Amino acid sequence: MRIHRIAKGRKAVNAKVAELLEKVNLSPASRYIDRYPTDLSGGQRQRIAIAKSLAVSPKVLLADEPTSMLDASIRLEVLNLLSDLRDEEGLAVLYITHDIASARYLSDRINVMYGGRIIESGPTEQIVGDPVHPYTRLLLDSAPDPSHYKGSGHSAAMSSSTAAPVDNSVEVLGCRFANRCPLARPECTDRPIPRYVGPDGRDVLCVLADERPDFTPQSPDPDPTPDAAAAAR
Repeated sequence: MRIHRIAKGRKAVNAKVAELLEKVNLSPASRYIDRYPTDLSGGQRQRIAIAKSLAVSPKVLLADEPTSMLDASIRLEVLNLLSDLRDEEGLAVLYITHDIASARYLSDRINVMYGGRIIESGPTEQIVGDPVHPYTRLLLDSAPDPSHYKGSGHSAAMSSSTAAPVDNSVEVLGCRFANRCPLARPECTDRPIPRYVGPDGRDVLCVLADERPDFTPQSPDPDPTPDAAAAAR
């Protein structure tokens, strides 16, 4: 706060710190303001991290796996806190996680990434209720509440794939998930995959969308090679 000239002097800084502690539900602030990190639980430390982020009145909050090391009950409390702050402070929250169930709980929109690329994107309930890309289906089958997905169990066999994970340093002409996908076709690997655009801002990078009348193929979206990436830099 001193670096960004948000508060000057110990009294003003302490008052702002107390305000932030109350905002993240560490109340009364006087119980926490003089504590060291070792005196706090994991959930309390995570709330302190959120308070530090709020100190500069951000427009966007980047939350990278903020609940991954917390117990289930504490995880829900932190997710509720982020949701409340998003609404009360007018924040945009970019929530990064491997847990699609928690992403569903917090997010209005989900972008699913594989191999460094967004392979499916759209409104949360559409992604969860009607996934197109096999990797999205795999994530949903691995989630704690896959029963909400009408195709639950259909792609469970994908989790037993023995194929090696994708190597992002190697150029791939088609889909990076193809070597692990039981639904892969020849066209998944021998040509660039077009990006299919669907209703309500949905899009998917998968040839299976060709079977969906509500999705329209766009121009192919070639995977950037390491040389092309270097040239761009």
